[in-house]
Amino acid sequence: MSRPFACAFIALTLAAAALPAAAQQTLQRRLIYDFSVGVQNDTRDTNSAVSNSGGPNGGSYSGTGDTSYLGVASDMGTIDVDIYGVEPDGGLVLKVGENGRSNRNNAAVECVVYPTTNVVCGQGVVTPEEMAIIRTLSPKFFDPSALDAKRHWHEGSATAGVSLDFTAGVPNGTLIPITAEDNEQLPHDGTLHATATYTYDMGKTVTTQVKDYETLRRQNGPGEYADIVFDITATLATDSQTAKN
Repeated sequence: MSRPFACAFIALTLAAAALPAAAQQTLQRRLIYDFSVGVQNDTRDTNSAVSNSGGPNGGSYSGTGDTSYLGVASDMGTIDVDIYGVEPDGGLVLKVGENGRSNRNNAAVECVVYPTTNVVCGQGVVTPEEMAIIRTLSPKFFDPSALDAKRHWHEGSATAGVSLDFTAGVPNGTLIPITAEDNEQLPHDGTLHATATYTYDMGKTVTTQVKDYETLRRQNGPGEYADIVFDITATLATDSQTAKN
């Protein structure tokens, strides 16, 4: 059964989604990633401004209304991923939570990750840096037999406005570099463009390092839009499966 693609990179405040009823609840593996994220928010308003000047002889005045507001933020910390197993439809059941040193702290949210990199989550907040990590954690994310002559494969849905292109580099032992380009059409005329590089461990079937650069354009209203840039890095610091071996 095909599943619709979620707009995976943007920060999501999710209402309760339809997660598998038989989601396994026995913890099988814990991954802890060290992460850093920089966020730049440039909001622009091109509307003409008309305001009341006030006073006893008040009137109105107008200006160009072409204004820009720039906000910059950053954080670092750890992202914890608890893995509970794979459902019959191929979805990897996990919980992801974030522990930032500053303002990016989020309780664990249950998600299901599919080999297509589609992610469906339950109620809660899933940030771009969390999504950048978990979307490649399906044990069937990388399938060498699915590569074309240029070591490329494509995921996405034209109906959902999601197009993802992956290219695998030359392996170094069990490690393989993977580059990705993501283009998405978002609600209300929004767009997302992202480029990412992954170091994927074929032995562990997880991404051990990710660098992700995302530009989100969001229409806030007539003449007002925001460009939000996320610069994300994450490295696998702890793997309970490795610790047991």
